[in-house]
Amino acid sequence: MITINEIKDAAFEALIEHFDESVNYLKSQFNIELKTYGNFLRIVLNNIQPDSLEYLNERLNVNRELERALDNTGGYTISILGENNPKVRLNSIIEHLQKKPLKSIQLIDFIKKSTVRKTIISEANDIDYLIPIIRNSRIKIISLAELKRNIELYENLVFYSFNGKKDFDFIYNLQGEVSLELYASEHQLYKSQLQKRKHLIEDEVKSNDRINICGIPYEPIPDLPIHISRTIEDIVNRIDDFGKRAYENYKDETDTLLEEIEEKIIYKTIFSNDKTEYLESNEIVFNANGDLVKVYRINVADEVRIYPREQFAEKLYKVAVETDEVVFGKVEEYSKFWQNILIELKKVHSSRLYSKLKSNGLRVLPGTVESYFNGNRKFPMFNSDLKAIFKLKYSEKSDSEIDELLAPIRKSKSIYNSTMIALGRGIKQEIKLFLKEKKIGEILTNLRFTATTLNAFIEEYMPFQTIKEKEVYNEEIEHIQLNFIQQMEL
Repeated sequence: MITINEIKDAAFEALIEHFDESVNYLKSQFNIELKTYGNFLRIVLNNIQPDSLEYLNERLNVNRELERALDNTGGYTISILGENNPKVRLNSIIEHLQKKPLKSIQLIDFIKKSTVRKTIISEANDIDYLIPIIRNSRIKIISLAELKRNIELYENLVFYSFNGKKDFDFIYNLQGEVSLELYASEHQLYKSQLQKRKHLIEDEVKSNDRINICGIPYEPIPDLPIHISRTIEDIVNRIDDFGKRAYENYKDETDTLLEEIEEKIIYKTIFSNDKTEYLESNEIVFNANGDLVKVYRINVADEVRIYPREQFAEKLYKVAVETDEVVFGKVEEYSKFWQNILIELKKVHSSRLYSKLKSNGLRVLPGTVESYFNGNRKFPMFNSDLKAIFKLKYSEKSDSEIDELLAPIRKSKSIYNSTMIALGRGIKQEIKLFLKEKKIGEILTNLRFTATTLNAFIEEYMPFQTIKEKEVYNEEIEHIQLNFIQQMEL
């Protein structure tokens, strides 16, 4: 049985209607259709965290889709829209929900009053938000992915978003009690899917075969009037067209819709040690509990660890060499060994070095050989390059003798390359595991990393930092301010 608990908010529904009017005006007068604004509205409807709406406002304010479209159409500015400005009306919707977050209030109230076991199907972003609020042992909070993995374990399911046909097909076929907490606009969307399902059934019962069998004609049930926001319908139809993986990602975290929006927010973040970082809103950092959080969700006074974005693998490897010579010391030793031989050969053969190496089987171009000298590579690109260097150095030795000399170096090269490749995959989750539980994950265990190495790396490259200031960074404004200050100083 499916129960819809509609959220009554006439002012909110009126704001959506006004927003639709401005979108229609834009289409009829300028032939402009906005793609990203539907994304914003869909995220607003799914949202249950009032604080995150401030971030949506920031993203909307830096978004220039509307302004660019008007300019491209005829050099118009946004002022020509007057009261039919969809950005202003979308801002009004967000501001209304900041003051009156009825979905969040009604969902939490509904759950708290429950006297039976219930399971909330939550977005990944919302799980940590809901757990401390709903202190009820009868209530479980899980992701949709978890529900699908163990669908028989959960009952009395509660959903707080509805996104069209794929959601309807899944929910309609669930066994047991299902509750949906929906705004009126979402409820209308649900009714439209229910009506489409009714039409499918009616097509079957109106068939000639059925009439021939039973002799009783079917009288169709009249459709009920349904009013759906055009913007909501457009974005939901597009979500329904997502491939399976894209749809699963969206259902797990609707923030993924923001990835389609071109403009990114950069936060100028100043820490208590006066260090400044420019962090993109969707970048991941570690909070004080060791959890991964997006930058837009952190606030002034929060303690965070910044994940090293550049040359992460190289930095972790460097610490590993310094803290665990038994495992990684030989790799470093052999890396320096072949480079020293190459330097010696350069002194002997000078400008003829490249041609000499080429005649011994070198495969790379001269520029790559030069990069070998500046230490940018731990080992040559190809094993044949390594052999060419040793054949030139030890010309008196046979191929088999050179292969014997190269065996430990090739092994070290293999260890280094596999280590660097592995460090580029999924290590954030393993760092999280170590921060929270002091356990070493499967990837780092296989690479023989130790707790000593990870502790040293975290303290050197990911120390706790307390946020002192955080503001949206606008490079253009900062440039104007800097010029103004410089002129004042003249």
